[in-house]
Amino acid sequence: MASVSIRNRLIDYARKEQRHTGTVSLDTPVSDGENSRTLLDETESASHEIEERYERLAARNEIQEFALQLSAFGLSLSDVADSCPKQERTLHTCMLALAYAKENPALLEQMVANRKLPLAQLSMGAGLERKTLERHRKYLVAILLAYTNGFEIIRGHLRQIKRKEGPQA
Repeated sequence: MASVSIRNRLIDYARKEQRHTGTVSLDTPVSDGENSRTLLDETESASHEIEERYERLAARNEIQEFALQLSAFGLSLSDVADSCPKQERTLHTCMLALAYAKENPALLEQMVANRKLPLAQLSMGAGLERKTLERHRKYLVAILLAYTNGFEIIRGHLRQIKRKEGPQA
């Protein structure tokens, strides 16, 4: 009798453990030459890749939407790139115009409603040369548009440009 009971318990244990035969531990080492990595390290890098793909997709969608809104002003992304200020002083002037426009949201609303940049109000209000603003009208429309319509990724890029330029703007 005891032998039958022991035999049945062993069979039950083997059946119970059979469920776990395909299970692999995340601490299992993965051999790729001299590096000793685990499966957990590999899955973490894969999740970073997925996050990066989502970020790239979000950036692509935002840029496409930005290009669409620029086209309403008769501009393209290449137009904006061509009119981007080359000198630090001119970039600083454009950032001052942006700062003034951010302080006066009515200017931004007027620009979106009329589809025209209020150059006279920007130059007088910010105390900047109108001719400088006229030369970089396309660039100014782009950066002002980025601050009106929730383009967070593009605004982040503009903040990085300001940081590279220095604490002037």
